[in-house]
Amino acid sequence: MTKELLSEADAKREAGGECQFAIDNPRGLSIRVRGGEVAYYVQARTRVRGQKSKVVKRRLGAVGAFKFDRVKKIATEAIFAIKNGRDPDAVIETRLMGGDEKSVAVAVDRAEALKGELWTFETLITQYAQRTKSSKDSRNEAPKLRLAPSSITELETRLRDRPENAELKKRFVKELRLEDLEEVRDLIDASGSGPSAGAKYVDLAKRVLRWGLKQKRRFTGLEPTATWWEALSHEYQMEDRSKRYLTPAQIGMLIALLEAVRPLGGNNNDAVLGALQVSWMIPQRSSALVNMLALGSDRWVADPAPERVGWRVYTWKPDEVKNKREIKLSVPPIAIEILERVARYSKQQLSAVSIWAFPQDRNKYLVRALAAKQRNDSRVPAHLDKAITPSSLNHALDALAGRKPGWPDLLTVVGLPNRIGPHDERRSVTSFFENFGEGAYASALLDHRVSGADKMSREVAAITQAVYSAADRVVFKAEGMLMWMEAVLPAYEAAKKDPRLAKAVAMRKVALAQGLSNEKMSGRSKIRSTGSAA
Repeated sequence: MTKELLSEADAKREAGGECQFAIDNPRGLSIRVRGGEVAYYVQARTRVRGQKSKVVKRRLGAVGAFKFDRVKKIATEAIFAIKNGRDPDAVIETRLMGGDEKSVAVAVDRAEALKGELWTFETLITQYAQRTKSSKDSRNEAPKLRLAPSSITELETRLRDRPENAELKKRFVKELRLEDLEEVRDLIDASGSGPSAGAKYVDLAKRVLRWGLKQKRRFTGLEPTATWWEALSHEYQMEDRSKRYLTPAQIGMLIALLEAVRPLGGNNNDAVLGALQVSWMIPQRSSALVNMLALGSDRWVADPAPERVGWRVYTWKPDEVKNKREIKLSVPPIAIEILERVARYSKQQLSAVSIWAFPQDRNKYLVRALAAKQRNDSRVPAHLDKAITPSSLNHALDALAGRKPGWPDLLTVVGLPNRIGPHDERRSVTSFFENFGEGAYASALLDHRVSGADKMSREVAAITQAVYSAADRVVFKAEGMLMWMEAVLPAYEAAKKDPRLAKAVAMRKVALAQGLSNEKMSGRSKIRSTGSAA
């Protein structure tokens, strides 16, 4: 472009005329004189296969508002967008605001997602979690969810509802970039949520994005040629946990420690304590345990055996457990008493009755308000009634190990391993029975399929073979549970008198007192600083 061209354009403007001057580089850029203005314009014809071709024109800005080199760059990108059926307005607006190439690409994707009403990241996760499958007789049965409740909870808590993911989940899937998810992963790694939290976020995010591309491309706008999320990775490696188990004496000490320190302060939701207290007597996976229904549910029936007075049988449905088959377990009276205590605590906290055996109390004030309006129905509103999560059990055990601010390492003090997880108790059952050649009991209690590796003495085989082959094996499980309780309960009673337990309680009290003192000092400092500012 020459000075002569600009001079001629200015002369036309001053004379009140209208005209257009084409610029060869890039082809499609021009200067127009119209309405007393000299401005840059671009135009091009769309060339998208399957769509009717049309000419698209856009104004870039007044001549003199920015340098010509910048005009050429913006024009080139806008013309490219027009030809490929993309949004030129997003390109122009972003570039005029000083955006770089990445910003332009994201802006274009966002504009097209908005126009096409595509899914956000949050919607994609929810749609993936709520997928259904048709039943054999779809006329009489409602569609069933593809994922177990525990898997859905994992997607919600580990991916969708992670605080670090709050902003990202509001964006359209089409505008997401590798760096966005990497940033969230790093924030999770730095949050103190555990070494596997960031890795779990990565794995779940990649899973739903793959599904979004393969099954819901028209809703996500993802392209098969740009599977950028496959480059998302983590450095976490799961340790070998096969040797992580507790002896009956260690389980007795763990339960005694939990009972001794949980009431002292901190998170006092009795549902978490209750779930940990019964976890060794209900040796299911933590997701199946925390999602048990309350005692008032029809899942609970009296144990049919006359000799097991007070025992009750609980049933898990196939879609609630990993093995996808119905599981029944006879639960002893000592565990039933704990469940009854949790139910009383929950009703007191929520002012309503939960359907869950181990309910959350985070929304207790809101629940109370709604329950007050619905006195005829004292149940917790369904959208607020939630069970505790498996991670809450891990957080409680991590606190005992000193991996939570304000907590000393109490596990080491009482002679327990520093790292304990709920699943370790399932391994403990296996180790206990296999040590004296009765691995079949462990297989039954853990609901593993019976294999040739299971060892069962001739005496046990002769007594229990008739019921052992039954699908639920309730009688055989109860026999095993009695043997397991006879080993753990004496150790638990002994642990309550162990001087190491008293030492751990004293250390926790000191830590709580120190924490309260620090809070008071912090409060006084804030008051002084506020007074000084005033």
